[in-house]
Amino acid sequence: MISNVKALVMCAAGLVMGHDASAFRLEVVGLVTDYGTMHAMPAARIRIYKNGVLQTVRRANGAGGYACVLDNHAQYVLRVDAPGYQVKCITVDTKGLEWEGDTRVSKVEMEIRLPRLGSGVDLSFFDLPVGMARFDPATGHTRWNISYEGKVNAEAWQLMDQYDERCKEIGLPLPSRSLEIGAVLVQGAIGTGRH
Repeated sequence: MISNVKALVMCAAGLVMGHDASAFRLEVVGLVTDYGTMHAMPAARIRIYKNGVLQTVRRANGAGGYACVLDNHAQYVLRVDAPGYQVKCITVDTKGLEWEGDTRVSKVEMEIRLPRLGSGVDLSFFDLPVGMARFDPATGHTRWNISYEGKVNAEAWQLMDQYDERCKEIGLPLPSRSLEIGAVLVQGAIGTGRH
């Protein structure tokens, strides 16, 4: 029995530390839109931090879209902004076991709606993550921290109510409230071999 437990522990350690191991990788596919008009924002900038260090800066395409594949075994922060707009960010943890030979990619899609600056309302609350995700490389599943988002969304709605009132006063466009702030729209695994 002891030797079976040791073998299982050694196997699990090999899955985590083995250089030949592979697993699902996470592809984040996003859309950046103006909070008030919901129009795509091709000027948006996406800064990707891995374990606290800036790795790359991407620009949204002409339709406001972007995509990036994240390495496993890391903590990521994706910070999205544009000139004249408040930054928003999400965090993604990609740590976990891997299965040898698995090269599939799991995709998570999200929309980030950026509010304009200059309303006189302090939007620095959005320097905090609007969402926290945990990606499991062994299964390809992404789980969002619902209790965190519940707390953040409650405060964000109050702040955005103030922002909306101020926008009415100064004539800035107002949005439809059909989506949650920083809403995650779709998630699912996609085919093999894609990086």
